[in-house]
Amino acid sequence: MSHLGLIEALENRGLRPDLVVGTSAGALFGALYCHFGNVGDVFREVELVFGSGEFREFEGKYFGERKPADGHVQFGIRHFISGLAGTLKNGMHLGKALATSAMVAEKDAVSLFGRIFEGITFQTLKIPFAAVAVDLVEGVPVVFTADRGPDGLMKAVMASCAIPFIFPAVEIEGHAHADGYIMSNLPVREARALLAGQEALLIGLDVSAPVELSADDLSTLELALRLLDLSTRSKQTADRLLVDVLFQPVDRSYPWSSFAEHKAFYDLGRRYLSEERLAGLEKAYLDKYAANVRKDKNPARKHLAAARLKRIARACET
Repeated sequence: MSHLGLIEALENRGLRPDLVVGTSAGALFGALYCHFGNVGDVFREVELVFGSGEFREFEGKYFGERKPADGHVQFGIRHFISGLAGTLKNGMHLGKALATSAMVAEKDAVSLFGRIFEGITFQTLKIPFAAVAVDLVEGVPVVFTADRGPDGLMKAVMASCAIPFIFPAVEIEGHAHADGYIMSNLPVREARALLAGQEALLIGLDVSAPVELSADDLSTLELALRLLDLSTRSKQTADRLLVDVLFQPVDRSYPWSSFAEHKAFYDLGRRYLSEERLAGLEKAYLDKYAANVRKDKNPARKHLAAARLKRIARACET
């Protein structure tokens, strides 16, 4: 939900993306934002989903009672751990384990995402969008765009959100796919590839939490997720250097299933974008635009672009 708070702050500044590329939760909220075209409608839709009887039943079945952001998941884990241990003991490959040993049953995952994406397809989106998942067979990140079928968007986002061991892997075109964060938590390389050499200001919304030491022993599930998280850190650090502007609103770890705290996470993102950070974003845009103007060899186009740059600079000052 911190994504939405960040985007709302950008909206209030008159900024609107030409392309959104998302991984994991970024794919979920990015797709909804590209469909509705504004944060207010997305937030209302999220409120409807979280307040629905179907979601409360899903939450209670797998995660127990609602916990505050500093609470812990206490229910539904033991059965999953037992099944996972049995699967790994039988010597199955990781891809097969992810596809068959998820805590959430496939039918329940499909039902939940079907409710969220009812009537929403790539073709209904108001802003171009791409979701990034990982192909567990080829071992590479995969970018899903509008060239998919009518259920392509829902399956693409499901795959991108398929947290290992929690949600089942999603089969697309004969291959199992899982959460994109495994290999591309901040999909800046994928965004640049989609832009195909076009000049653009890339803004990274990184809501990953810093790794913190735990005072308690980690459960088997927590340890597995911690190891996966650590395995992504070096690439994520490198990817952060590839964006033009990076926003990181999350300053500590939160249980990922703190659904009841969605408003707090939303506010966290919105408060993070202070006037100082927004001014820094505008300066980065002006600097990049000015550099492109200087490189242009066409005198007439360069003159028009320089005039436009002055108008943009005056607008930013006001």
